[in-house]
Parts: sequence; C-alpha cells; structure tokens
Amino acid sequence: MRANVLVLCERKDQDLDNITWELLCKGRMVADQWGTQLGALLVGSRLDQPVKDLSRSGADVVLTADHPSLNDYSAELYSAVISGAVDRFDPGLVLMGYTYLGMEVGPAVSVRLGGTLVTNCTALDVKDGSVSVIRSMFGGTLQASIELAGPAPYIVSFEKGTLPKDLRPSSEAVIDPVSIDFTAISTRSKILEILAPESGDIDITKAKVLVSAGRGVGGPDKIQIIRGLADALGGAVACSRPVADMGWLGAAHQVGISANTVSPDIYIACGISGASQHVTAMRDSGTIIAINKDPNAPIFRVADYGVVGDLVEVVPALIKEAQSPG
Repeated sequence: MRANVLVLCERKDQDLDNITWELLCKGRMVADQWGTQLGALLVGSRLDQPVKDLSRSGADVVLTADHPSLNDYSAELYSAVISGAVDRFDPGLVLMGYTYLGMEVGPAVSVRLGGTLVTNCTALDVKDGSVSVIRSMFGGTLQASIELAGPAPYIVSFEKGTLPKDLRPSSEAVIDPVSIDFTAISTRSKILEILAPESGDIDITKAKVLVSAGRGVGGPDKIQIIRGLADALGGAVACSRPVADMGWLGAAHQVGISANTVSPDIYIACGISGASQHVTAMRDSGTIIAINKDPNAPIFRVADYGVVGDLVEVVPALIKEAQSPG
C-alpha cells in the first residue's frame, strides 16, 4: 500500500494532547517509508494556537475543521465532519488515539467510508507493502499480531504512551481549511448542557505524586493505608475503576480512559492488576511503582520499580521510611 497517511489530532483546551505527538511521529515514519504525504486533521472551535503548533509538527498538510458548532463534542457531528475530511484527503492509513474520541468516532468513520478498523493497538509496522499491528487483548494479558488485509482506509487506534514521540523540526505545513455544509448533516441528538461531576478539592490530574488503590487492596477499610502513604509523600489518592464502582472512593479519584488521564512525577499502584484501560491513562507518569502480590500482574510490565508482596506490610514500611528524618 502506498497512499497518504492521516492523523486525527486531539487537544486539551489550547494544547495538543500527548497522543497527538505520538501519532504524528509514527505517521511521519510511515509516510516517509511509503514516499507519501502526512496529513494532520484537527476538529473543533477556536483552533488558532493548536493549528500553529501543528504547522511545525512534521505533517505536510494540516486539515482544519474550525467552527462554533464544533465547540462541544458531539459524536454524530464529529463523525460526519471527520468522515468528510478523511474522504477528501483519501488516505490509505488513518491513525487515531484509543480515547473517548477514537472509541466513538473510529467505528463510525470506518462504516461511513467502508474501511478496516483495528482498535487498542500498541505498535504498527509496514513491510513490503503490508501493514501489521500489535493489539492488546484480555485486559493486556496477551498481545496479538494482526496483518491488515481488509478494504482501505485502514483505521488504527493506539493506546496512549505506546508510540515514540521524538518529532524533528520540519518545514511549515500547508494549512487546508475544510469546508463544512452543516445543513447537510443530520443528527438525532442535541447537546443541552455539559455537566461535570463535583470534585471539591480533588484534582488528581494536577498531583505530582499519586498513590492509587486497586481492588487488590482488599476492602474499603484499607483505603486509609493508601491515604497514609499519599499524605506522607505529599501526594493525592487515586484508584482504579473497580474501587470507584464499589464506592470505596469517589469517581473524582478514578484513573482510566473512562475517567481521568494522569501524568504525575510518581505513580504508586497498590493492588492494581494493570488492565489496559487503566494503564493507558497513567502510562505517561514519570516513575511508576507497582505493589502487588501477583508476580505476573500486567502492571509490572509498565512499572519502573515493582514490589511483589502484601501491600498491608509494604505500604506501612514505606510510610515509616517517608516519615523518618533525613
């Protein structure tokens, strides 16, 4: 396959999300190998700053869909706009993040364009005209190698933090605004209001140190031990989805692709097995420390340091050490 490569970019306010830089780096490698163009597609409202950042991102063309109607995310509207932009650029390969956006838009774009979709991938390789990916399965316990053979475009979504992002400076990209006829887009839903859960003083996305509890802590009474270590380190308490679902901690503490994505300097995972949905949301942490009784827990694959042991014994020892003078 020798066709253009397109990256679906994401942003947080006026900053491009880390997954965007990872995808652009991989997209540039593939485009260079194929001798084709790399496009970057950004959809939203008030995109001046992120478009400026993308203009020196390694892309050859930056496609922009900038309109007030796209200020609030709507799966139906975004899918229609993105499908139109993808069809116009006519890529053989579309790269996107395995994120809220990618999980909703990817399947819709694939159906609209008759393409081939593979989600939740961790690597991609092109060789002799073929494209193959590595995909996480069964909560990250297995990795499957898949060669893509369906109709183009190939639409591949990646877990955050699995691709390199060592982009090199490049010449200015061509900025190509996408013309959108909103009267031709029919949607069955309308956004009335954006509601955010009350988090009080908790904002784990800004914490430098996070001590995170998983189901393996054993029960709600053990959360106090986790909180003790967080206090001793001047950090905050976080948790995996099962802990939030069972009510041991509130949703504001949850780390996961369906909750909060975090990147603290230190992330201590206590009794967390390491499901891909959790790992994806904390993989960008500076130093990851895992404490788990199961030596085969997937969390150890991403941890910089691992302790195989009972957290009821390990965590108090860490608290004592953190509180000792000097």
